[in-house]
Amino acid sequence: MKEHTLHLNRFGLLLALALCLAGPAAAKPIPVDGYAASVNDQVITMADVIAAMQPVERQLRQTYHGEELNRKLEAAYESALDSLIERALILDAFNQRKELSLPDTFVNARVEEIIRNKFNNNLAELTKALEAEGLTMDEWKKNLRSSIIVSLMRDREVDNKISIAPKAVLDAYEKNADAYHIPDQVQLRMIVIHHGITGEEKALKRKLALDICRRLLAGERFDELAKKVSEGPKAAEGGYVGWIDPTTRRPELADAMETMDPGEISDIISAEDDYYILTVEGRKNGTVIPYEKAQETIRQELQKKEAQRLYDTWIARLKKSAFIKKH
Repeated sequence: MKEHTLHLNRFGLLLALALCLAGPAAAKPIPVDGYAASVNDQVITMADVIAAMQPVERQLRQTYHGEELNRKLEAAYESALDSLIERALILDAFNQRKELSLPDTFVNARVEEIIRNKFNNNLAELTKALEAEGLTMDEWKKNLRSSIIVSLMRDREVDNKISIAPKAVLDAYEKNADAYHIPDQVQLRMIVIHHGITGEEKALKRKLALDICRRLLAGERFDELAKKVSEGPKAAEGGYVGWIDPTTRRPELADAMETMDPGEISDIISAEDDYYILTVEGRKNGTVIPYEKAQETIRQELQKKEAQRLYDTWIARLKKSAFIKKH
């Protein structure tokens, strides 16, 4: 355990240094070591929190920099700490319920399942993986046992109490009818030519757009020409945009798409800083997703919301009767 703690503390030191060196306006440094919180008679260390936030920390460092990164890291630390406090509350609630127990045979069966499915039924591979994380087998089994308890308690207090009435599903469908309406769609390709900046460039670009229209009307393939001349983001795909709702595009483009037949080539459309030449390859009339097809998705969404409500209520109840102190 000492080796694991030292490894995490080194990580925490690097994290704290990164926050401290960001400048005088940086977020408050995250402490390197010590207690993060107390939950009844359980202690959550800084190292525990830093270990829990490592996956998020890696993602944040790939996305943010400077002061924004510091703020995100501090928020991630607080979120990880809150999650560990909730976990401690759940474990304590389990231990206080004398009628609840988790036999060692159950944990051992889970250990064997993990070795079989994730480590090719090779105990040595698991041991090697634990050593790389600085964990002993006993520490890992203790963590696994805690995770199983949290899962079983959540099933008992949340998942097994979820009940969604059929009427609630139907009411949600009718209340959000617009969400199940699929608008008219067109299958679109486009060629985009930038206007240019100077008067000379604008004249050349207008001439280029006219020449492209002439070549298309003469029978040249739209997709092949788009790959050669289009300056839009879909040039490499032959100008293929895909199936879209015309109303999601600029009004000038939407108006043109509304009246075009499949295979038709549009006139040159000028919108903001670009010329557009469109072709519609297909059309789909709008439709409504029937309740029978939407009801399972709606039920799952309602179950998720109800699970969160039950979980929040449960945790609030546990907090009310617990001693919690953040250090």
